[in-house]
Amino acid sequence: MNKKELNLMQEFLYYLGEQSRKITVKGFKTLKKINYKLDGTPVTKFDIQSEKKIRNLISKNFPNHNIVGEENSDVNQSSDYTWLIDPIDGTKSFSIGRPIWGTMIALIYKKTPLIGLVDFPCLNEVWLGDNKSCYLNKKKFKFIKKKQTKLSGSVIASTDPSLFDKNGFKKFKLILKETKFNCWSGDCHNYLLLSNGGLDLIVEENLSSYDIIPLLPILKAQNLCVSDWEGNEINFQINKKNKIQVLASVNSLLHNEVIKLLKEN
Repeated sequence: MNKKELNLMQEFLYYLGEQSRKITVKGFKTLKKINYKLDGTPVTKFDIQSEKKIRNLISKNFPNHNIVGEENSDVNQSSDYTWLIDPIDGTKSFSIGRPIWGTMIALIYKKTPLIGLVDFPCLNEVWLGDNKSCYLNKKKFKFIKKKQTKLSGSVIASTDPSLFDKNGFKKFKLILKETKFNCWSGDCHNYLLLSNGGLDLIVEENLSSYDIIPLLPILKAQNLCVSDWEGNEINFQINKKNKIQVLASVNSLLHNEVIKLLKEN
């Protein structure tokens, strides 16, 4: 993809985020009913409507591309390009009136995320990354690398203890003992807190592709470290049943220290 094509795709991602925002903000703090999926996770009509809108716009503009979303069946056109959608990441936060939920969209070439967008309507923040450059509200964002290199002084976060397997949670608690303190909840918002200095580490387990893949081009553009628990690169997997372990850190020294702990225990 050349620079002109990349710019066009970026503008289209911004447009998708804007159209989704028009739907989701109507439901925030006015929600009257929450439904639950078979796995027990909540879903609202605004999740469904947002994803439907995004899918329709993608299909209209790129009819030969694949589409994978959290709330609907996959559209497989046997294309090298796939759009990945999480209409409301943080539906629990959305449903209780907490403003840190976001809409996440990514464009993927084969297994490599090319561009990712995360829109936080209530925070008026739109993040976009293409692995090389990062933008906040369409202006280039420069990450100031943190000097925190010791696990003992680090602030760690994870969305929900129930997402961990028994052995995974045991490993997480061992890491937690070595850090300064932990923050629960946050979903996709946690990963952007790595960018502004609020967090040093994120450790998560059993995520789906749409929970993490749209964030990767944003994090990598800032040279933030993100991998699975073995230190391997996270690639897109179209199979929704595949669950992902994630470690994200503000620098390689912290990242490598945590990987060592994970492997040893």
